[in-house]
Amino acid sequence: MKMLRLTLLLLVFWTGCSVAIKFPIVLVPGIAGSQIDVRHTEKIPYPDICRVVFSTNSWRQAWLSIKEVLPGLVRCFSIDMSLEFDVNTLKYNDPEGIETRIPNFGSTKSIEYLDNSTDFIIRAETKYFHDMVQYFVDNAGYERDESIVAAPYDWRKSPWSMDGYFERLQALVENVTAKYNAPAIVISHSMGGPVLKAFFNTTTSDWRDKHIKAWFPVEGVWIGSPKVLEAIVSGDGFGTPAPVADLIDMERSLESTLFLAPMPGLWPNDVSDELIIVEETSKSYGVSDYVALLQALNISHAQERLANVMSKREMIHGPPGVRMYCIYGTNVDTAWGYKYSALDRSAPEKKIIGDGDGTVPLPSLEYCKNWVGKQPQPVVLKTFPNVNHVAAIMDKGIFQYIQREMDALAEEHASRA
Repeated sequence: MKMLRLTLLLLVFWTGCSVAIKFPIVLVPGIAGSQIDVRHTEKIPYPDICRVVFSTNSWRQAWLSIKEVLPGLVRCFSIDMSLEFDVNTLKYNDPEGIETRIPNFGSTKSIEYLDNSTDFIIRAETKYFHDMVQYFVDNAGYERDESIVAAPYDWRKSPWSMDGYFERLQALVENVTAKYNAPAIVISHSMGGPVLKAFFNTTTSDWRDKHIKAWFPVEGVWIGSPKVLEAIVSGDGFGTPAPVADLIDMERSLESTLFLAPMPGLWPNDVSDELIIVEETSKSYGVSDYVALLQALNISHAQERLANVMSKREMIHGPPGVRMYCIYGTNVDTAWGYKYSALDRSAPEKKIIGDGDGTVPLPSLEYCKNWVGKQPQPVVLKTFPNVNHVAAIMDKGIFQYIQREMDALAEEHASRA
């Protein structure tokens, strides 16, 4: 009887609450994976149709409201989502008269669906982390916004420009680990990988040992992807109905596009010289030619923009200092480079195809193998053939793999208690 009472007491201590979860989960999304609200604080140059459709002086959802990216209205969206680079402070800011915010920090509502529409059909078109959240709710006893939480961020910027994000993320992790009396499992997607890597660089080993049980980065863009160069040169619709031509100027203004460009010195040498090939000028742009490419596209302050991002990016390529399960898809045709007839905003005429997840080439996805044996904590690589970049965050096989590893970690954790 005494042993039974002791077991029950240990169970209460372990869970920290009535929900018998093993570890709380913190979700960190990828590029374009966080909602963004916008409002105007003064009159700005805005197409008349935007003034008719939108109430511009109150908060509204810009990303991703399907209405915002419809032909005819997407120009309004492009204005609202653009950033301005201050060459004196080296910061990216919202244009004067426009304010943005990242809503619902801490809530999975921020990343399950990107459109908050009450129309389920519209909302379903923007599904993101919903299947993963639902899986852990249904199969592992998790509760939304309690034992499974989310940390959205302004994906238009690099991690160092997201004012206060690291502090909010740290507080979220500390709160949820205190509540459940157990370290957290962190699951990231895409750009969330290097964002978390930058965050871990700001923490101490003691903090990580206490608060992070393991990190499961899914489809991490560790050393960049040529896909963002396509967005700069000819635009990317992010799977929306938006006319790509109306998004190019906005995408060229973002800091995150440079943050995710293939990294000089780390990108494979045999393919590093031909990321963008332009037949009209017989010019090829590689990892050493970003300034020239930005200048050819008439992007202002190219040197300053690039130097500011790359100097910081170089600092985050060592081991993360946490147990890590690096998950990524393979065997999906992926663009390693692009051939254009001219730099005239037209789509590429040809893509240079290699292995990857359909968005990120294999050398970037598997870069985490360089951390194996370089830190006390294990670094495990797990591939999922034929799973693409976005589908990975909705793949049941990946959910089951994470759950199995979490179960093993729970057994290990209990044996050490």
